[in-house]
Amino acid sequence: MLSRPTMWPTSLERFRSLARTSALVSGAVLIAFHGWLFAAQIAAGRLEDPWLAFRWTVAAGLVAALAAIRRRGASVWSRQGIAIWVLAALLHGPAVTNDFSDSINSLALPETVATAVLQLASTTILAITLWMLAGLLARRDRHARLYTGLVSASSLAGIFGDGFSPQYSSRPPPRQL
Repeated sequence: MLSRPTMWPTSLERFRSLARTSALVSGAVLIAFHGWLFAAQIAAGRLEDPWLAFRWTVAAGLVAALAAIRRRGASVWSRQGIAIWVLAALLHGPAVTNDFSDSINSLALPETVATAVLQLASTTILAITLWMLAGLLARRDRHARLYTGLVSASSLAGIFGDGFSPQYSSRPPPRQL
């Protein structure tokens, strides 16, 4: 078996590269969305509400806490990082309930959360499936193969009749005496 050239990435290296790229793109989109939201709230004059200003201040503190965890060399998915992510999720709760406070469906928070989780799960499953399909297609052999099943089926059909013996015959020719 030949060893693989050093320039070909292994599947683990490709997975890490894909995960790193996905995380960077997702983080950039998340930062851009929250920047747009903050600018829109400033333009609308909604930051006069002390509760909203307090939530943005707490959000800045949570971002600083995640940056401090990362600066220490720990993962943002460590136990402390997960606690900060849960606090960030709880910080988004009042924003979701404010959207439904004027309608008759003011208790629709569980349905909203369930819908968001289902959308996230289905998108994640679709992305993983496409990634696995791309990996399978990349691993397939690009050379044409002669399948033995086709050869034996064509032999049984009488294509090689009239004494013709192909080079890949399974038995040696008879000896002449």
